Amino acid sequence: MTEELKKKALDLGFVAVGISKPCMLHDLPYGHVRQIKELVKPADEMPSVKSVIIMVFHVWDDIFHTSLDPPEWHGYGLHSPDEKIESYFFGSAIMRNMAWEIVSFLQARGFESKISFNIPLKTTAIKCGLGSQGKNTLLVTPTYGPRVNLVSVLTEAELDADSPFEYDQCGDCQLCLTACPTKALEPYNLKIEHCMTYSAETPCTDDVPERVREMERKLIRRPTANTYIECSKCMDVCPIGRQA
Repeated sequence: MTEELKKKALDLGFVAVGISKPCMLHDLPYGHVRQIKELVKPADEMPSVKSVIIMVFHVWDDIFHTSLDPPEWHGYGLHSPDEKIESYFFGSAIMRNMAWEIVSFLQARGFESKISFNIPLKTTAIKCGLGSQGKNTLLVTPTYGPRVNLVSVLTEAELDADSPFEYDQCGDCQLCLTACPTKALEPYNLKIEHCMTYSAETPCTDDVPERVREMERKLIRRPTANTYIECSKCMDVCPIGRQA
């Protein structure tokens, strides 16, 4: 069933699939990521989970970096639970639709399954053998570099786990560090309050320096009043997977 599931995911348009077990993911970073979200363990989201599937989507166009915010949007973490106000990220919506086919595939065989964006996707993907952490803190895949988005499916099915990715692909390269307009990157570490994408995601917080806000207003592309395209400088300059 593992091979059948992977083939189905590739047929749907994902470019790579990896599988791990909850017991292999205990040492990953969990908890709050500033105002954005809380990363949870697979078992916290689905107590009966036995396998964690990560699927990789190739980001070949800037449209997949586009976020649509409602007019009343103030940023992550700044709305009460009673307010049904959400930011709509185009890439995640596409992947969610594709991942539902995998959920249906597993449920038809009697295994409860669910889509998750709440586990630490990048570090879980490394455990699934899909790539390494880049100096830009993103997942770097051997074929597509960091130009990917990720989605997970948690399932009760006992699937065959892949081996973790074991080596660093960055070497001496510093291109992503020097390309970052706000110098938010140190090797394998992101100073998130200096990241223009974080600034765009949290327009009303007080943790972003004013110079970063100014650069975000100048450099982040906004096709309409309520949309913006996330900064992808550190992805664009990566030589790994550029030909893809």
